[in-house]
Amino acid sequence: MNTKNFQAFTQILQYIIKYFKWIVVFATVLIVLSGVYRVQGNEEAVVLRFGRITGTPEKQIKKPGLHFALPFFIDEVIKIPVHTIHERDITTHYGTEDGSINKDVEKNGYLLTGDNNVVLISVKIKYQIKEPVQYIFSTSDAGKTIDGVVSAEMTRTITHMDIDSVLTSGRAELSVILLNNSQLIIDELKLGVLITGVELTGIVPPAETIRYFEAVRDAAVVKQTGIQQALERSSIQILSAQGEASAAKQRAISEQNTKLIRARDEMAEFYGLYGQYARNPQIIMAGTFRQRAAAVFAKTGASIIVPNGSSAPVIVLP
Repeated sequence: MNTKNFQAFTQILQYIIKYFKWIVVFATVLIVLSGVYRVQGNEEAVVLRFGRITGTPEKQIKKPGLHFALPFFIDEVIKIPVHTIHERDITTHYGTEDGSINKDVEKNGYLLTGDNNVVLISVKIKYQIKEPVQYIFSTSDAGKTIDGVVSAEMTRTITHMDIDSVLTSGRAELSVILLNNSQLIIDELKLGVLITGVELTGIVPPAETIRYFEAVRDAAVVKQTGIQQALERSSIQILSAQGEASAAKQRAISEQNTKLIRARDEMAEFYGLYGQYARNPQIIMAGTFRQRAAAVFAKTGASIIVPNGSSAPVIVLP
């Protein structure tokens, strides 16, 4: 190699070394910055180091905010929307896979009630993630596991109910039972999921019998309407009777008070007259007689016949 070529090679090598340093520095900065991550307000994050949880349980969960982890080839940051409500529709027992109902009951998914009736039921499940660490290690598809748990529990629960309860009064009870029992199983499986609601979106009998069930349902509505109307009439009549009783009681009390006042006045008058009589009986007797006689004569006619003899009766003519 001649001197000129050697100098050119040396110069190129110097350039490579110079810019390689900057490339290394730039790559190092990128790797460091790759560990900076942000957790949103509705999320929590779990950091896996070489695929495993590290640190104390308190430090395993990262709350909303800005955090730092080791480069991506060492630490894996998994963000989980713990405050988001997830929904799943379960139509395993409601017609065909696309949710439609086939007229041929044998081609539908269905449930068998305790009184040996067939019913089609669809359910909407609402849930949220309450234990992020359990959730990421429990299963690859927690949604399908929840579907299976709720579907199995629905099959078991329906066998203890009759068709009338399922279609009418027992719907609310069925929702509560499904929620509680499914949550117990999910807790045993350690899925890290909390079921927040179970909504029965569709409960219908098979197409062949739907008109009969509708007739029963309508009759139940008419029955409840009649009972409600009877209760309203009974309430009105009771209130009216209570009002009349209260008014009669008030009239009796008022009349009683009036008579008591009159009796007290007459008693006071008697005792006052008695005191005067004790002091001068002749005058009081004569005055009293005149008052009583005047009151009698005021009510009699214009003529009074007094026959001879002290024992003869007095005749009053109009």
